[in-house]
Amino acid sequence: MRWTHGGPLVLHVVVGPKPGGLYDLKPLLSENRITGRQTVTGMQRGLLRRANLVGVNGDFFSWHTGHTSGMLLRRGVLDAGPHVARSSLAVGADGSLRVGRIGFSGTWRAEGEPARTVRQLNRPLPRRAGYALFTPTWGRRTPHGSYAAEAILSDVRRTVPNRERTAKVVRVVQGSGHVIPAGGAVLQARGLWRKKLRREAVRGAPISIALGLDPWWGDVESALGGGPLLVRQGRPVYRADEAFTSDQLRGRHPRTAAGQTADGRILLVAVDGRSTASWGLTIGQLARQMVRLGAVEAMALDGGGSTTLAFNATVLNDPSDGFERAVADSLQIVYYGVYTPRPWHRSFSPNGDGVRDRQRLAAKIVRPSKVRLRLVRPSGRVGWLYRGTLARGTFVKTLSRRSLANGRWTWLAEATDDAGRTSRMRRTFVVNKTLGFLDLSSRLMRIWRKHGGRVVISFRLAKSAATSVTIRRPGGGVVRNLVGRRRLDRGRYAVVWDGRNGAGRFVRSGRFVVRVRAANAIGRTSLQQSVRVKRMTR
Repeated sequence: MRWTHGGPLVLHVVVGPKPGGLYDLKPLLSENRITGRQTVTGMQRGLLRRANLVGVNGDFFSWHTGHTSGMLLRRGVLDAGPHVARSSLAVGADGSLRVGRIGFSGTWRAEGEPARTVRQLNRPLPRRAGYALFTPTWGRRTPHGSYAAEAILSDVRRTVPNRERTAKVVRVVQGSGHVIPAGGAVLQARGLWRKKLRREAVRGAPISIALGLDPWWGDVESALGGGPLLVRQGRPVYRADEAFTSDQLRGRHPRTAAGQTADGRILLVAVDGRSTASWGLTIGQLARQMVRLGAVEAMALDGGGSTTLAFNATVLNDPSDGFERAVADSLQIVYYGVYTPRPWHRSFSPNGDGVRDRQRLAAKIVRPSKVRLRLVRPSGRVGWLYRGTLARGTFVKTLSRRSLANGRWTWLAEATDDAGRTSRMRRTFVVNKTLGFLDLSSRLMRIWRKHGGRVVISFRLAKSAATSVTIRRPGGGVVRNLVGRRRLDRGRYAVVWDGRNGAGRFVRSGRFVVRVRAANAIGRTSLQQSVRVKRMTR
C-alpha cells in the first residue's frame, strides 16, 4: 500500500522471469472463442492440470458481443484484427515485449478479379458496408447484420498474418447468422458489397485470403490489444494520442498494466480503485508507477471493474465490482516446472492437542517427470526421500508424528520433465511444540454485578518461553493483559480472568478472544480460543 496526493493506493505487483524455457507469457481467450466471456480464474482453471499460472485481465471488449477491441494472436494464428488507433502488446521469440500500433490490411480475391478489402477479422462490421471474415474462433454462428450475404468457405488454414491463404467456396447464401464450419470460415458482405460477393465468389471455386499486419515483427507468436502505451525506452508516456476518452485516461480508476524491465523480467500490475482503501490511478500516474517499478516498455490493459490479478484460480486483488468480472481474454505468465504450494501451516505443533497437529506438503507435476522429493531436518540431514517417475498430478506428503524435531524444516522438490527441462522449488516451515493444550474452563462467562465472573485459562509449555496471555476483541484490540511477556519454564499453567478490562471495569456482553503467545529460540507460536461474556442484571 502506498499514499499518493489524492489518497491511499494499493498496487499488486507480479515480477516474473523473462519468457523462455519453463516460462511463457501468453494470452488466454475466454471459453476459447471470441464471443465468450469468462473470469480470469476460470481461464486459469482450464489449464491448471498442465501448468501454473499468474495473470491479469486483458483487452477491452464489447459488452454486447464480448469480442475484444484489439488484436489477438495465439501460437502464430491471428484470431482478431488490431485496433489501429490503440497499442498492441506482442511477445517475441526471444522473450522481449514489443508495444506499438499495428495497421490491418485484409483482402480477399477471386481468380481473375481485383482484391477486395476485408475490414474486420472476427469482429462485426461497424457500418453496413464492407467485408468481414469470421473463423470458428468467433463462435458457432456469424453475427447478425442487416443487408448481408455470406460465402461459406472450406479449407481455411491457419490465419497466419502476412501470408496469403487459399480457401474454397462451398456456397453463397443470403442473410447472416450462418454456421461457421469447422476448418473453414465465413466471408460476410454488407451493403452494396453483397452483389460483388455473389458475383465473384463462385461455388466450388478457390479464393485467396490475406490478413496483413503493418508494421509487424516477424518473430512474434503471441499478442493482444489494449492500450495506451505507458513506457517507451524507460520513460513515461503521458500522451500516447490513442483512441480513448478523457475519463478513461484522466480519471482515477482501477488499472491493469504489463511491462518488461531492462533485464527482461515481466511486470504484471493490478491497481485497486474506486474504494476508500485505494483510490486508483490516472493513466499518467500509472505510467510513472511502471517506471518506478523498473519498466522500460509497458502498456495498459482494460481497467475499472475488469482489473483482476489471479494465481492458480485464486483472485489476489480487490475487484471494484465486489466480485470478479467475466472478461474477453487475459495475459498469463505460465510456468511448466515443478511447483510446491505453501504448506498448510508456517508453524505447526504435532503434540496431540488437536490444533495444527497435521502438516500437508505437496509437489505439483504438470508433465511426466523424474522427481526427487526431500524433507530436510533442522540439522541439515535428510529425514525423508523419494526418487522416481511421476505422471501429471500432485504428490502429497502428510506429517503428523509427535517425534518430529523442533526447528525449521525444508521441503525440496526437483523434477526433470520429458522434454529434458529441470526445475526446482523449496518451502520451509517450523515445527514448534513449545505451546499446546490451551483450554478454557467455560466458553460462557457470566458476570455478576457484585461477584464478577471467572474463566480459568490453562495451557502447557513444553519448553521455556517468553509468554503472554491477553484478552482481545475479535477485531484484535487488547482488552486486558493477564500475563505480560514473562519468561516461564516448562510446565502446566493456569490463569484466571474475572471479566475486567485493563481499567478494572467489567466488560460488556459480547464475544472475546483469549490469546496465548510464546517465543523462544525455536520461534514464535500462539493459540487462541473465543469466550462469550454475558452481563447479568441481578
